[in-house]
Amino acid sequence: MRHLIPVFALLIGQAAIAGDERIMFKTVDVEAPIDTVWDAWTTEEGLTFISSRSNVELRSGGPYEWFLDLEPDSNGRRGGEGSRVLAWVPLRMLAFSWTFPPDVPELRDAGETTQVVVFFDEVNAGKVRVRLFKHGWQDGEAWRRGWDYFDRAWSIVLERLKAELEARE
Repeated sequence: MRHLIPVFALLIGQAAIAGDERIMFKTVDVEAPIDTVWDAWTTEEGLTFISSRSNVELRSGGPYEWFLDLEPDSNGRRGGEGSRVLAWVPLRMLAFSWTFPPDVPELRDAGETTQVVVFFDEVNAGKVRVRLFKHGWQDGEAWRRGWDYFDRAWSIVLERLKAELEARE
């Protein structure tokens, strides 16, 4: 199965480039070494750029949870509880499921998820292009609200990643 991961990732990328409206795409260039950018996405210490607390185990099916500094929802959740690592290629690609925020309670409470695939492309020594694809969208008003929420949220995540890592250099 692991040999299929790069093929899966390539297909996601091609669909987004072809204009499939069901795949969200975000990108940012970060002036930092590839291992620093990779660690920022794959370790609890690294994820402090966006979340003061997280639970990440880089293994198939392992947790990939960020806990945001928000009031807990009606079920006591504060972020990405239940999100899981789907696949990874070290220093190249990370894929994980992602839950919905309290802003979209009908999807969050139903346990609906989308999938996020993040590619790490070393442009040169010290510069990394991060490409994020989010797919698995369905039809309906709640899904549209989810899209709108994440369209803003993933932009903020990438902006914070860039600001935090470049401030360190």
